[in-house]
Amino acid sequence: MKSWTRTLNLDDAHTLLALVEPGLSVETWAELCHRQLPELSVARRRELIRILRDGYLDLADGQIQLGLFLQSYRNAPAAAQIDLVHLQWALSHPLTLVAAEKLVAPALASGDPDIPLDDFELLVERRLETSSSESLRKTRTVLLGAMEDIGILEARGSGQHRLLRAARGKPHPLAFGYLILRDLAERRLDGMMASEVPETSLGVRLTQCGASWARHCVEWNLERGILTRRDDEIGVAA
Repeated sequence: MKSWTRTLNLDDAHTLLALVEPGLSVETWAELCHRQLPELSVARRRELIRILRDGYLDLADGQIQLGLFLQSYRNAPAAAQIDLVHLQWALSHPLTLVAAEKLVAPALASGDPDIPLDDFELLVERRLETSSSESLRKTRTVLLGAMEDIGILEARGSGQHRLLRAARGKPHPLAFGYLILRDLAERRLDGMMASEVPETSLGVRLTQCGASWARHCVEWNLERGILTRRDDEIGVAA
């Protein structure tokens, strides 16, 4: 895996995402973004625009499309929008899902949620394609922040005295529904068995939420027509 050294200011992300409109050219949106955050350097504004363009938006012929993330984000209450941006950022690098499955899940299953700092550092070191100490350090910092933001890791202290503890995320139901839809799209499926959702779905693997919360989220999305149930299969609403 490549290093993960770019950072995303989440307040700025919401500010720029609020400017997005389907059909708007990406150049026009970028111009609006530059005017919206004049206090930032040109280089930093360009980096934020690139991160959001590449990781959050769907484009066709230079125009912004109403893709899955944007559709979910535009229809979401503020609390769900926050979770959506956090989850999308966490998924922008494959290391987050690896850490959730290799560090957080075993710690929760063992009954001892503490994660040794050495284990966290070793996972990053083994998975990255670089031996640069600076790239490793920055990646650890970005990964730690992303995991805290989605609620699967609690950190206290700093440096070598930092204490890490696994936790179960509790994403907004709409954000969990988005993860189901993204999972189906990536796997090119129309639906999945209801029993899969609280066990192997992307939402559970990433957030490590309990089965009861996963079922609650599924029912929440079914009630609002975001997901549909056909027999024992959860699928995409028409």
